[in-house]
Amino acid sequence: MEKIDFLNCDEFKLIKELMGISDNDKTEFTIVISADDTNLEGTPRGFFYKGRRVILYIRDQAQYGDKIREYKFHLVDCLTLKAMRNQNRYGKYVVSTSTSGKFKVNRIINNRSVEREETLHVCKHCLRRLNQQGYNFTYENFSIEEFFRIMNDDNSGNFSDLPSRNDLTDPLNVYQENWIEISRRLKAKHNYTCQECHRNFSDCKSLLHVHHKNGRKNDNRESNLEVLCYDCHQAKHNHKITRK
Repeated sequence: MEKIDFLNCDEFKLIKELMGISDNDKTEFTIVISADDTNLEGTPRGFFYKGRRVILYIRDQAQYGDKIREYKFHLVDCLTLKAMRNQNRYGKYVVSTSTSGKFKVNRIINNRSVEREETLHVCKHCLRRLNQQGYNFTYENFSIEEFFRIMNDDNSGNFSDLPSRNDLTDPLNVYQENWIEISRRLKAKHNYTCQECHRNFSDCKSLLHVHHKNGRKNDNRESNLEVLCYDCHQAKHNHKITRK
């Protein structure tokens, strides 16, 4: 698999030009691509984009109350990623080429986003899978730069399902302006009945919500939406449901 020089590729030069960045500026940039890009491949030892090793993480991170949940970055196709695919929530991931350990993160609170640069930690499931192959990576002292150096010559195999959007073009994962109207229309279409437990909530419509199956709040295709009561909606999440 041929390696790619990101600093000199045409796509990267175009991004720099659009951002008004001088070609002489050699600052490290994070290029993020969404998880279904056909240019992305992977192996049991890691992910690759056009021959360049990359890592996966969730850029848009919803925060509920004062509790901040720390999302991990991923090196290989681990148990967490398999579970997210099974739950149809894999589209929340993007791909980064950064080796600094710092990532562009959008903290989303009450459907409003605050862009920050945050240090994220490695997924323990990823380390476990790598170490089963004879490596000796530790969680406490893990370095992405060291990981990339050790794995530099591994370009074998293929990965079936990886991200495609980047951090400049991927739509922010928040509710759209017309979400309330979309939600009301879908509830009425289903006669205010929960599609999971089939109870009717015509007399208590406030207990009926509309759920995004793939976790992307900006994906309002009807095939991605389902009408659920509060209890059934809560069962699909690991945080308190507040939005209807």
